[in-house]
Amino acid sequence: MSARSIFPKSFAWYVTLGLLVSLSVSYSEDINVAVTVANRTAYYLHVTINGKAYTNIAPENSVNEEVNTATVSISAFYSPAQGRSGSFSKSYPTVSRENYRRSGQTSCNNGRSSCTSTAPETGTRITSLPVRVEIFPRDLQ
Repeated sequence: MSARSIFPKSFAWYVTLGLLVSLSVSYSEDINVAVTVANRTAYYLHVTINGKAYTNIAPENSVNEEVNTATVSISAFYSPAQGRSGSFSKSYPTVSRENYRRSGQTSCNNGRSSCTSTAPETGTRITSLPVRVEIFPRDLQ
């Protein structure tokens, strides 16, 4: 008994169409990305990562945070009462998006009249980009 006799041609068409539609909308941007900010100064820093504040980060220490946004905003300034002034602020991408397209393929069994085909596929590949920022005195202006 062949697959064609079990499933009518119209049923196979709807299954194929359903799979293609679900593939085209099934990627998610819920990617957690590690963010590290390191204090490379001789003074204490206040650091903000996407609005979350970390106070009095000691020299040569770092803070870590996980974000799930396409960009991360990092700011820093010298902690008060150290006789220093200066600030740093910058945004960094946390994901890379790459569009792709694969062409469909057809393969036939030699000696038989049956062939199988795959449909073309398009989509977006999302890759996380961990962020590591080292803040030096020259960055705090």
